[in-house]
Amino acid sequence: MDAIEDLLSFGMSTKYENLPEAVIERSRLAILDTLGAMIAGIKGADVQQLSDLVSGWGGRPDATAVSCRSMIPLPHAAFLNGVAARAWDLDDVHEQNTCHINVNVVPTALALAEARPQLDGRGLLAAVSIGAEVICRISGAPRVSFSETGSSMSYQCGFYGAALVAARLLGLSRDKARHALGIAHARMAGNQQGYLAGASTIRLMQGVAVEGGVLSALMAERNLTGSAEILEGRFGYYDISHKGMYDRSDLVDGLGGDTWHMLEPSIKPAYPCCKYTHGPIEAAIQAAHAFGASTIEKVIVRVTNREVHDLVCETRHTKWNPKTLSECQFSLPFAVAHAIVNKRVDLDTFSPLGMEDPKVRALLPRIDVDLDISTQGTGRGKFPMPGTVSIHGEDGHSVQRTVEYVRGHPKNPMDFNDVAEKFRICARLGLPGWDPEPLIRNIRCLEQLGDTSELMRACSFGYLNHHTTMETI
Repeated sequence: MDAIEDLLSFGMSTKYENLPEAVIERSRLAILDTLGAMIAGIKGADVQQLSDLVSGWGGRPDATAVSCRSMIPLPHAAFLNGVAARAWDLDDVHEQNTCHINVNVVPTALALAEARPQLDGRGLLAAVSIGAEVICRISGAPRVSFSETGSSMSYQCGFYGAALVAARLLGLSRDKARHALGIAHARMAGNQQGYLAGASTIRLMQGVAVEGGVLSALMAERNLTGSAEILEGRFGYYDISHKGMYDRSDLVDGLGGDTWHMLEPSIKPAYPCCKYTHGPIEAAIQAAHAFGASTIEKVIVRVTNREVHDLVCETRHTKWNPKTLSECQFSLPFAVAHAIVNKRVDLDTFSPLGMEDPKVRALLPRIDVDLDISTQGTGRGKFPMPGTVSIHGEDGHSVQRTVEYVRGHPKNPMDFNDVAEKFRICARLGLPGWDPEPLIRNIRCLEQLGDTSELMRACSFGYLNHHTTMETI
């Protein structure tokens, strides 16, 4: 029996009452964190151009697209909100699985909450928990590196997770939910080529995955059919995308019991760039503070993981001279150089002025990567890769710092107040002048909300100009 059957049983039958408290709390953080990333995305690259395109199509006002500040058809809203949530690369990541998780789940659930009310807070928390768990399990099973396959699990697994969440919230039968996942399998797409090109597709494909999952469920609702055995069949996901190299136990062991992989993704600090750069960023900031006023001769960043090297250090021509936003976000040398020069990395780092900072550009040629992947072997590397940065002065003085677990990793976790502060940072960028506190308070007590259909509309600046706040719900 294909493992998708186990995931279907789990996804369609698990109730809020079955969720451990830690799972509920992690989903609460995921909702707040992803909403923050989505609001910041209003001012993200490509988002307004895309919003102008999509809003021009018209259609039934089903769900809110934050970048349009209006209600548009359900699949279109899911698409735009997925892109916005990934626009600054601020959303959470399962580091070991190299997969963005809740950016696929939260926009799906919130769009359905508007289009097909009534979904209460407990139902929203359950849907997010289940969707995140399914994506974590599907993305955790491969045993071959994306450096070999070119697969991008953030997009590919996102199709399946979004389809399952949508099927659940549409109230589909188990058979129709299976068809929804089968249709998602046929639509499933995504690869690493956009990262090599520094292309808009890095963020666009995240919206495509969310929209694809929602549309797959809507098609199944209308009795359209998809294939079975989509994970382990002859042309299932693991054969076509991972050379048949996967571990089934990661898919099914402990499912619905005490093992919850959705507790494993890292919540990012407000570093709007690839998670693989975060350890080196923090190590670089610490080393820079300790280095003093000596002139820097060279900086050495230790890299012990092939995936990290391939994603944020290759090619040298691009990563040491990044031009576009995406190239800067996925350049380890740029992130480290900015951290050393400015003692910080934040949203301003990736503004036009920040990306062209002359002091950062001057330091880039003096940054070297010490690559040692001798212990990795042929499979996937171990994450998080410790960030180790050494700064060497012309006078012979040197400082080295190592950071293993950046704030937000499960071994160095953020709490609700930490995520709320990140949300405020995102809100100041995306919706200046908007008061985020009522929404923060409502998510803090989300399980008490009887109707979550207003959560997305509360993120629309125009809506709040003409309506009372969320606290009246």
